[in-house]
Amino acid sequence: MKKTLFFGLLILIMSVLLLPAKAKDVVTADIAGRWAEKISERVVMDIFPDNTAGKYKIFITWREDNLAQKDIYRFTATDRGDGILEYKNGTHIYRTFASKDKFEDKVDYTDGSGSFVPSNNGLTWIDNKDKSENTQFIRADKNLTNDTTVKNKLFSVRLPEELKGIYQAKTDKNTIYFYHKESKKAGFGGFAFAIRAYKNPSEHAVLPGSRKIGELTDKKGILYDMVLKHPTDVQYDYTKSPKAPETFKLLYEYGEIADVKGGKGVTFHKNQGMKGADLYKNILKKYVNILKEKHDSDWYEKHEMSYMYNVISQGLKKDENLLDKIGYAFYDVNADGIEELFIGEIAQGDWKGVVYDIYTMVNRHPKHVVSGGERDRYFVCDDAFLCNEYSQGAGESGIRVYNLVENSTELFPQVAFKYDSYTNPKQPWFISYGSDINDDKWENMEQKEILKRKSVFDRYIRFDYIPLSTVGITSHKFPHPDRGG
Repeated sequence: MKKTLFFGLLILIMSVLLLPAKAKDVVTADIAGRWAEKISERVVMDIFPDNTAGKYKIFITWREDNLAQKDIYRFTATDRGDGILEYKNGTHIYRTFASKDKFEDKVDYTDGSGSFVPSNNGLTWIDNKDKSENTQFIRADKNLTNDTTVKNKLFSVRLPEELKGIYQAKTDKNTIYFYHKESKKAGFGGFAFAIRAYKNPSEHAVLPGSRKIGELTDKKGILYDMVLKHPTDVQYDYTKSPKAPETFKLLYEYGEIADVKGGKGVTFHKNQGMKGADLYKNILKKYVNILKEKHDSDWYEKHEMSYMYNVISQGLKKDENLLDKIGYAFYDVNADGIEELFIGEIAQGDWKGVVYDIYTMVNRHPKHVVSGGERDRYFVCDDAFLCNEYSQGAGESGIRVYNLVENSTELFPQVAFKYDSYTNPKQPWFISYGSDINDDKWENMEQKEILKRKSVFDRYIRFDYIPLSTVGITSHKFPHPDRGG
């Protein structure tokens, strides 16, 4: 696009210089938002924070609607730590229009690299793939952001310029829906995603395809959960191809990084009410204070805490601190967007990542889920399940697999496997499903088949627990869990 871009800019440069500036020549600490090419503002750049800290999704294209062809650039850039954003595997696409709503995309390359450097009160785009002159961007004014912004009375959602003409939006008091225009017109629904404000967490907790993305406070001080909703069935013309159209996928994926803003007098905070470091401060302080006091096993169990803290304290040497042996981690195990708190022993080998206590959020308040023990221990398995390893002597042991119900402390049974030579010495392998697990109903099965089905859940998350001895001393960057076996 750069060669095409600058050819067009040279033609218009004299007329453009006679027009008043339309963009603010300012760079703020928050690099996200819409930017415009400095000379003519015919090219716009949309920067959205990714869900991974320090990463951004960047889209660049022409903003005019009457062009026969547009260049489109898509990047995932990383902040180096000095304000410079670097990208690799950048994509360049030629979009050719047959009419306003009909076009064809042709990928030019997917191996672009370069950077965006703060300079001269703007951002300079340095493209390593195209060695022509660099492009400078400045902050775009409101007139250049409203054309792809959809709003209701509570909030607005801004889309990248590239999606203009691809989507159709619908709003109500609490929701903004986005549809893939082509798929909707063809009679296949076309629903790509929606952003909705809920007053009560229970209203969205069990909705499939939903997860919290932050919180909103309206003019009256009423708090809402802001929730992203995706479709749970096919919403595009699958008769043409089982794969979704690229533009549908792009619109669908954009929901993950949606640029949401509160309306007049309304504030939206992304990720608020979701991060464990904010949600469980008092729980962690409670554990620190209680573990310092030293209690027996019965006391711990009476107060909904694992008796293992007493067991571990009994084995400490004189110079060892129990708070150095017990740690914590945050992880969203039920994929509702809200992290749970896991407390367990800092150990290695098969015991690494063992969980003795679990907390979750119920109606925006932390609640205890379950405690584990030496012969009744918990692990997070296969990213989204809780595996309960139990033993009832040499002749019986097994694993129960649960889902943690959203906005609840309920553990919903999925499947269980056990070895039980007490019941059947010749073929001691058994399986159970759903409610039969709680009813202790089992189906006898050959060992080979049991191990095959159980292997799905063999991938445990081995938390690198942060010691409780550090609570209140310093802040931490929480490491990504080790997904070992």
